[in-house]
Amino acid sequence: MFTVRGKTVIITGGTGGIGLTFALALAENGADIVSIQIPGDPAGAALKGAIEGLGRKFATFDCNIADATSIRSAFAAIWEAGTIPDILLNCAGVSRRGPIADFAEEDVDLIFAVNLKGAFIISQEFGKQLLKLGRPGKIIHICSMAAYIAQTNVSIYSTSKAGLLQMTKALSNEWAPNGIQCNCISPGFIKTPLTKALWSDPTFFAKSIARTPAGRWGTPDDLKGAVLFLASGASDFVTGESIVVDGGILGL
Repeated sequence: MFTVRGKTVIITGGTGGIGLTFALALAENGADIVSIQIPGDPAGAALKGAIEGLGRKFATFDCNIADATSIRSAFAAIWEAGTIPDILLNCAGVSRRGPIADFAEEDVDLIFAVNLKGAFIISQEFGKQLLKLGRPGKIIHICSMAAYIAQTNVSIYSTSKAGLLQMTKALSNEWAPNGIQCNCISPGFIKTPLTKALWSDPTFFAKSIARTPAGRWGTPDDLKGAVLFLASGASDFVTGESIVVDGGILGL
């Protein structure tokens, strides 16, 4: 029930942080990996070696997630290569911090382009192929605790993740009758390269620990159970949901 053996996972953001942990966890459990990544990603070769070292198939397709044309071209190439769509795991995301009054317009555009529009186009291309083939499938977005809490200095990031949360529900409402489950995982404070500026700040780190009932920051490994559940047949009747993995913060 909790297996992904023989399935193909198309993943964005799979070369680092949470995405890398997910790619390896899914491969360890029998999935083949198709990585959509930025051209020349220096971590791509290491990911390829790790996945193939686990005895699973691995393929890469270059893509700029901030550009809709690039996304569509990447998916056209993926389908042309004969990839069977089973699971889409969207881990790509960007964040910028700063007060609203000083927030740069180009940063607003980038965050929305990657975290929201990019996620939509990726889901659209994947879903269209499932509908064309008459196949069931699973879409998993990496959302955030920030979708629920409008924290200072991350106004646009929080807004983009709130939009992604609602998009997940909208995709589910439309595609669930076709056997396509759409869900998301909403992490709390997780130690990754993306969040280093936060957990390396002693003042912020202490405050974040104080507001986390579990008394610590999470690691990407803390999220593996959620992604394996949503990617496997165990979640076939779960759709339009967000699994919050935050050490209890939202329960306060």
